[in-house]
Amino acid sequence: MFSSLEHLGERLRVAGYIADSVATTTVYLAERLHKPLLLEGPAGSGKTQLAYAIAAAAETTVERLQCYQGIDADKAIGTFDESLQRLCVELKAKSTAVAWDSLQTELHARRFFIAGPLLRALEYRKACVLLIDELDKVDQAFEAQAFKRAAACFGLGRYLYYFTGTWVDLDGRKRPKSIPQVFGWATPQGWRDGQRPRQKVGATVANPTSHDAGLEEASRLIREIDAMADALGKRLYRGVLKTVARVWNPTEIRDPDILRRVLNQMQAAETELRRLDAALNKVEPGTLVPILRSLRLNSLEQVDSLDNLRKIILEVERAAGIPGA
Repeated sequence: MFSSLEHLGERLRVAGYIADSVATTTVYLAERLHKPLLLEGPAGSGKTQLAYAIAAAAETTVERLQCYQGIDADKAIGTFDESLQRLCVELKAKSTAVAWDSLQTELHARRFFIAGPLLRALEYRKACVLLIDELDKVDQAFEAQAFKRAAACFGLGRYLYYFTGTWVDLDGRKRPKSIPQVFGWATPQGWRDGQRPRQKVGATVANPTSHDAGLEEASRLIREIDAMADALGKRLYRGVLKTVARVWNPTEIRDPDILRRVLNQMQAAETELRRLDAALNKVEPGTLVPILRSLRLNSLEQVDSLDNLRKIILEVERAAGIPGA
């Protein structure tokens, strides 16, 4: 799509979007690696505009999925037009001979389906820019069902589950030293064509009992980590996962040692939250506001790292006159 970093930067400028070298490099690498781009920042910082600028630079269009509390798979992927299906059945029923098996197949054809943004994005002849806005507002149930269902229903299979992190070394000017090559199976079209990652040949389990025990421990740790989500809140829960394991979901972690580290950090965060509650009970209600603002936060729900949580606790304890703070 873009032949070089310079080409991308020039196209973004033509589209009226001024980006620094870090942003331009990130967009360029995401496009070359066929990876999504996750943007986070306050309102008005240019997140949505960047998507439209990239679309203009690539001479394509934007397909936008606006997320909100309560959004479901029908809004994201689409749903069948039941009134049109019903009309078709009524018209066919007037015929003396109705092939009900073929009619059932016909009713589930694409022309009876009202596509949502996710499906429309897959149907463009030229790749579009899929903008999923305010993803953090959706429920976990939607995240699980809608995107996995989209992968299963529209030819991507288990495509999303094989992705792992790809690290790109940058030089002193924040430019990539090399561009990794993506396997054919790692692109949506390659997956649709039947390409799959190679399985390890000749791999054996030396000790099945030990292997099963390892899987059992990993499952237990994942369950314990999942149980921490409500106690920590979404931002802090995901922040610990990202900091310790560089993933968004504990099921992506294969190493039990990393799972243990994640769990330990989450348990430490839970302890610190209790410590914060105790300190907040000893200060005036408005004490927390300037402390949060100094970290560019509007509320405790926005805290996404254990380090920031500890900074807040120390400041609150100082205001409360707690010895040692």
